[in-house]
Amino acid sequence: MASSTDRAVLSANVKPVNYDISLHGLELGGKFGYKGKVQIELQIKTKIKAITVNAYELSIRDVQLVCKGADLLNASDISYDEQFQRTTFTFPKEISPSQDGLLIINYTGTMNNSMAGFYRSKYKPTVEPSKSVPLDGDDHCMFSTQFESCDARRAFPCFDEPNLKASFDFSIEIPEDLCALSNMPQKETKAGKEGFKIVSFERSPIMSTYLLAWAFGDFEYVEEFTQRKYNGKPLPVRVYTTRGLKSQALFGLKNAHEVVDYFSEVRVISRARLATIDNACISCLESTTLCQNSIYWQFMSL
Repeated sequence: MASSTDRAVLSANVKPVNYDISLHGLELGGKFGYKGKVQIELQIKTKIKAITVNAYELSIRDVQLVCKGADLLNASDISYDEQFQRTTFTFPKEISPSQDGLLIINYTGTMNNSMAGFYRSKYKPTVEPSKSVPLDGDDHCMFSTQFESCDARRAFPCFDEPNLKASFDFSIEIPEDLCALSNMPQKETKAGKEGFKIVSFERSPIMSTYLLAWAFGDFEYVEEFTQRKYNGKPLPVRVYTTRGLKSQALFGLKNAHEVVDYFSEVRVISRARLATIDNACISCLESTTLCQNSIYWQFMSL
């Protein structure tokens, strides 16, 4: 097995603890850009003057670092390594070891059409869609993520290596008539800018970046409950589709709650949400994702 010195890995001097990701300013049409802010709680193990993260096809606007008992530092230099898909933030003075570092990054990205990172999928609606569903040419769009194996860096700057696990908070500002999904149950929905809402989700368990997921679009769902009871009650299981197609989700729903019962014997599951995604491109099975025939089956709670 190759050692870390034989591979292009990030420094072990900095370890992520939690990510707080918020997306806003989504351009639903045109270039399909968006604005993002990620606040990464860090453990800084040794004295450093720079922090390197993974980032690809993102534009970093500004970076700040706050450590307990120290002044806020603005990055004095931001450099890119396109070959290794890394960005390095250099600070004006040396940073002492800390268990309470907070790295704040404002950036912009694109909801691409490459089926990797945060991307858009085209489809033809079968019924009248919600008013805010965007068009891409003659097709309507939904939006979702595909981060395996190393494409979380396309959606937000991060320590995009499987062993650098952390927990995740996620929120996104979307049109009021659309639906947002993520790994965890919704925590709060509040008003955003005119015609928009901000949907936030509960904190995830500690996990690798490639297991994080979110989606939004003109979704509706069918629901069933598990046969087994958990803490005295059955769990809800939902299958989401684009508007007008939920009847096609009944077969998946019929089997999904049995799958949840089976997997709950080896892991804790609080509920399950599954979403059908057009143009999905996922090549293998994981503990939190099951995909087949362009259907994105996501256990949204671990």
